[in-house]
Amino acid sequence: MNLKIIKIEDSKIRFNISGIDVSLANALRRIVISEIPTMAIEEITFYENSSILDDEILALRLGLIPLKTDLRTYNPVSECTCKGKGCAKCTAILTLDIKGPGTVYSKELKSTDPEIIPVYDNIPIVKLTEDQGIRLEAKARLGTGKEHMKWQAGLASYELKNNGSFDFFIESYGQFKIPELVEIAFDVFNNKIKDLESCIK
Repeated sequence: MNLKIIKIEDSKIRFNISGIDVSLANALRRIVISEIPTMAIEEITFYENSSILDDEILALRLGLIPLKTDLRTYNPVSECTCKGKGCAKCTAILTLDIKGPGTVYSKELKSTDPEIIPVYDNIPIVKLTEDQGIRLEAKARLGTGKEHMKWQAGLASYELKNNGSFDFFIESYGQFKIPELVEIAFDVFNNKIKDLESCIK
C-alpha cells in the first residue's frame, strides 16, 4: 500500500492511495464516517427553558455541536470502570446558564474540562427575548457515527483512477485536526486488517 499526499489544508486532505482494492477503499471511507470515536452531548438535564424551543429540539441542537475530542483522557462508557454511571474518565460536563435578550451561541457552553469545548464558537443555538432564559447541565460522552451522526468525525469520499489507485478526500468536522483524524482512521483500518488475518489463520 502506497500513499501520496496531493493537498493538505487545516481541515481537509487529498491523497492518492494504491495497492488496495475497492472493498478496502470503501472500508477506509466508512471508518472515517462511522467508526472514529468523538465526544458529543448525549444527556441533558433542563432546570429552566423558557425559550421558544421545546426541550427535545434544544437537546437535538446541542447534541449536533461538534466538540473537541481527547481520546487519551476519555474512555467509551461501555469500557469505563464506572460501568456506565458516568465519571471523569468517560464523561465531560457542560453547562449553559443564560438570560435574554439575544442569540445564544455555542461559546456560551461552559465545560468542566477545558479540552472538551465546542469546535466553533459561533454556532447559533436559539434566540431569547428579554423574559426568556435557559439553564441546563449536559453530559458529553464518546460515541461513533454508526450510533448517531452527532458523533461523526468527518466525511470521506474517493475516486477510482484509471491506473487502479484511489484519490481520497477527507474533511474533519473539527473534533480532530486533519493529520490526527487520518492517523486514527488508518490505525482503525490496520487493526481491522490484522483482525481479519488472525481469523483466517
